Amino acid sequence: MQATGFHLAGGGTGGHLFPALAIAEALQERFQDCEISFWGTTRGVESQILPQKGYRWYRIWVQGFLRRWDLKNLLFPFTLLASFIKIVVVLLWHRPQAVIGTGGYVSGPVILAAFLLRIPCFIQEQNVFPGATSRILSRIAKRIYLNFEASRSYFRNQAKILVTGNPVRLELRRVNRRTALQKWNLSPQLKTLFVFGGSQGAHPLNKVMLEIAASLVNKLPLQIIWSTGKLDYMKVLKNTALHRQKIKVFEFIDDMGAAYAVSDLALCRAGATTVAELSFCEVPPILVPYPHATAGHQEFNARALEKANAAVCILENELSAKRLFDLVEALVTNEEKLQQMRTNLRLFAHPDAAKTIVEDIVRTLRRIE
Repeated sequence: MQATGFHLAGGGTGGHLFPALAIAEALQERFQDCEISFWGTTRGVESQILPQKGYRWYRIWVQGFLRRWDLKNLLFPFTLLASFIKIVVVLLWHRPQAVIGTGGYVSGPVILAAFLLRIPCFIQEQNVFPGATSRILSRIAKRIYLNFEASRSYFRNQAKILVTGNPVRLELRRVNRRTALQKWNLSPQLKTLFVFGGSQGAHPLNKVMLEIAASLVNKLPLQIIWSTGKLDYMKVLKNTALHRQKIKVFEFIDDMGAAYAVSDLALCRAGATTVAELSFCEVPPILVPYPHATAGHQEFNARALEKANAAVCILENELSAKRLFDLVEALVTNEEKLQQMRTNLRLFAHPDAAKTIVEDIVRTLRRIE
């Protein structure tokens, strides 16, 4: 099979973008001369990451429909129509071999346009409770790739489904711990806590961490890498200024491979992509599920890891400075416990997920040629 090009749609958050990037890397390994293009918006995390990766990407104006009264909803039909027209024109011009959607509102119009133009389309869903976009698009997609076996029940056509696990980016495999420690001027003698809340940050985590950050690095053999998100960046930077040597603060970290490589423990949300990356990199996490995630899927993710003794789960309404300090102390000072968690995380790692998806796409395209 000769591949001319593939288009991928999935953005807004890293949870949708990073699996798309992993699939793109696997496509390039399979077809070294194929062209990869992405669809996204200027508001999502893709606007920061895709230009650095060198991928061609097309910007559209579509945005999610807010589930509350908002004047922005009045613009929704117009931005959707304008975006759809652009998508149709570009797809007609390039005629990609296939279009792959990884969820979020960007995927919807791109996959629909591909279907109407009779371009084979595929979807990949990260969460145990599939998003509305994935459930709707599953009716027109050639194949559906799932992270969780438990997600099967939400789709009608079981013959379309392949459970692969969540794709993980190649860059996470290529970082040496010593090199990463030097990059951020961190001490190899100290344990490293990685605090992050996804591409947008997590204010509740930042708030509690601010109460105990100084005590953690003063009382424990610990240093901190902290990705705050845009909202809390200046506040956290200012309030940790006296501990700059042991607390490294960033608005956003694009080199997650290096961050995972130096981390002995993580404090973060429990999105499917985050869980997949932590499992792959064997970084024991303290997971604080986002309480407003659809159908509570982040708590499901966190409880699954906790049940296997691969993580600790704390609900946001139970999170306090004292409880978090005590938990970090108990883990940082117990290397045997951390090692057991690393071992158990391997049960949730799917290092070949992207490759499996690409090979299945190839087989499917051959059948319909």
